Amino acid sequence: MARPNNPPPLISLPEARAIIEGAIAYAREANLRMAVVVVDHAGNVVSADRMDGAALQNIRFAEGKAFASALYRQTTEELGALYKSRPDRYFGIMNMYPGKIYLVGGGVPLAVDGQLVGGVGVAGLPEGVDEKSARAGIAAWMKLRGTMKK
Repeated sequence: MARPNNPPPLISLPEARAIIEGAIAYAREANLRMAVVVVDHAGNVVSADRMDGAALQNIRFAEGKAFASALYRQTTEELGALYKSRPDRYFGIMNMYPGKIYLVGGGVPLAVDGQLVGGVGVAGLPEGVDEKSARAGIAAWMKLRGTMKK
């Protein structure tokens, strides 16, 4: 007998805000400016922020990173490496979603109990620091989840 399909768990607005606030706190501590976007499992924006002084295009870049990490369930750092190891796949991904995906480090998938719930993308920080900021946001989210009722 087939099991019913359970809908994927959702990421709530308060959870998305916790991720964003954690990522912003990380950037603020380093006196840096950036944008951060949280998307759901389908790549739809749940919440987004651009810090004062961050470049306008960073919000689009952050959304492209969040979308890619949710869709492909990998960091955008890993996906960007396909440019060298699997250029056919890299360009295939870029051509499937023109203007929607940004394969540069800073996008990280979000999972709960091994099930994808979305992605977070950070843009505007030095190379390698975008992902650290995203992971600081994820740590804040995990802390919040630990205090939530089960």
